[in-house]
Amino acid sequence: MVFIVPTKEKAAMYDFIIVGGGAAALSAATYALTKQLDILVIYQHFGGKSGWRQTLTGQDFTEQLPTADAIQSLERYVRSHDAILRHDGVAHISREATAFSVETLKGRVYQTRALLLATGAAPIRLDVPGAEELFGQGLGYSVTTHAQLLKGKTCAVIGMSARALRGAAELSRVAQKVYLIIPVTSAMATPMSIALQQRPNVEVLVGCRVREIVGPMNVEELLIEHDGVVRRLAVDAAFIDLGLEPHSTIVKNLVQLDDYGFIRVDGQNRTNVAGIFAAGDVTTAFCEQALVAAGDGARAAQSAYDYLLAYAPQMNAEGAD
Repeated sequence: MVFIVPTKEKAAMYDFIIVGGGAAALSAATYALTKQLDILVIYQHFGGKSGWRQTLTGQDFTEQLPTADAIQSLERYVRSHDAILRHDGVAHISREATAFSVETLKGRVYQTRALLLATGAAPIRLDVPGAEELFGQGLGYSVTTHAQLLKGKTCAVIGMSARALRGAAELSRVAQKVYLIIPVTSAMATPMSIALQQRPNVEVLVGCRVREIVGPMNVEELLIEHDGVVRRLAVDAAFIDLGLEPHSTIVKNLVQLDDYGFIRVDGQNRTNVAGIFAAGDVTTAFCEQALVAAGDGARAAQSAYDYLLAYAPQMNAEGAD
């Protein structure tokens, strides 16, 4: 009797694999397709944060944002090449002699000559009554995305990060009133925080904590506490910025991260590992808005293309190996 031992199926080899489905990933895929690279896009959430919707007193923010149209155009283009799309998550990435191996949550294994990580970052949520129920109903986690739409409104920014301070400064240019709620007292020594304290329409509330977000349909009030005294703030919108948690776990033992888990990149979106690139919110670069992330993704794809031209002469421009 002859026993036939089954051989393991050879993993498909690609020129370029993009992990992520947001603005950075979509623009990178668009760039790579125009260069006729053999690519694969592995995503869990197609469109990323551009698909989030926000309302204010019944008014849809998303419909007013010109950036949404730009990202949707990228989405349509990439979706028209549906053969490159894999709705899946990445479980493990390993470095091999001349390529990288990408194993997905569904058990698929792909190989690639170059890799882009555009996995994004998640905002740290505020855990108080009303925060979950009113998310997207006047309560958001991205000040800069919606600041220009709040002309003449009363708004609050909750947080002490550099992004929170920048967002409050941007709001102060258009809003009638801005409350900057900072739970600690050590965050007010930066140039941005000093400038905010001098703006007449900004009230900085240091050492205050939000206890509840109130509103039956949209945010209407914030309950804040300072030294045991509770105060009610009437607001039209509120934004939380307690920091971001980057989705970088899958490469924490492969590329260099900063102290907060963001992937370190240079000006060309290269990591410390040749052939691995990163773009968008998961990196040490500031990419808060979709258009900025899209530009970051296109630059990363260009860097990957240059890498392939120089170091991967066997790349296939017409189809998979």
